[in-house]
Amino acid sequence: MNRITRSLMRLLLLLSLLLGACQTEVTSDTEIDERDLDAAYTSFLRDMVMYNTIALDDLNSMLAEEPPPFLLDVREFDEVMETGHIEGAVVIPLRELGNRTDLLPTFDTTIVSYCGSGWRCTIAMTALEALGWENVFSLRDGSFSGWIEAGYPTVTGLPKAVSLNVASPDPAMLTLMDDTLSNIPEELGMITIDAVNIELMTNPNLILIDVRRSEDIQETGSIEGAVHIPLEEFIARKIEWPVDKSAKIMIYSSVGYRSIIAMTILWSYGYNDVWSLIG
Repeated sequence: MNRITRSLMRLLLLLSLLLGACQTEVTSDTEIDERDLDAAYTSFLRDMVMYNTIALDDLNSMLAEEPPPFLLDVREFDEVMETGHIEGAVVIPLRELGNRTDLLPTFDTTIVSYCGSGWRCTIAMTALEALGWENVFSLRDGSFSGWIEAGYPTVTGLPKAVSLNVASPDPAMLTLMDDTLSNIPEELGMITIDAVNIELMTNPNLILIDVRRSEDIQETGSIEGAVHIPLEEFIARKIEWPVDKSAKIMIYSSVGYRSIIAMTILWSYGYNDVWSLIG
């Protein structure tokens, strides 16, 4: 091998190393360290109060305060056009939430999310807490449907969206949450009691996870074969999660809020067949 050939090979090797280093630098900003995800959810689960839900009358009272909470409507635009919205709300459909964080307020602003029934806004609340927002709540008691039934005021039309650009979530976490939310199944992870019964009879590999507290189980019992991991301990006991991320998992709680939170968490960790029992 002559001197010119050796010099060319050294040059190619050097270029290869440099390109590899550049590639590592580019991907590091978009790849989440699972320990960061663990820490975000651990903080959220430790600090949550009443599973970060808020009652209709409490929200109505908060809207009269200064400053009022930031209202986030995560329904689809056609739903808002058909049924109206709470005055002052910003509409970001759930699947688009990870791509429109520019519309959201500062991390320490109180956010109340709502949807048609309480399902989607609980998913949104969980994702936003993981992204760094500190005071996010989901409207319970029927959410927007309950708001209407209770006779609280609404306005028609679609509110104008204004970019605030006041919060900057971690890029890797934002990429992960955007991917998680944009790929939510059409059924939103809902599974009915009848569907669960069929699965129990026909799918021996179905994994059941009960995220209620021990006292709840002692009082009302549990579904036979279910793994008990209280939501408050969900990250601390991650070792008990299924190893196979493609396994079919059904999660349940008492009303549904806890199971929706747990389902959302598992989605963000890459589990792709996770469902929450309705009711």
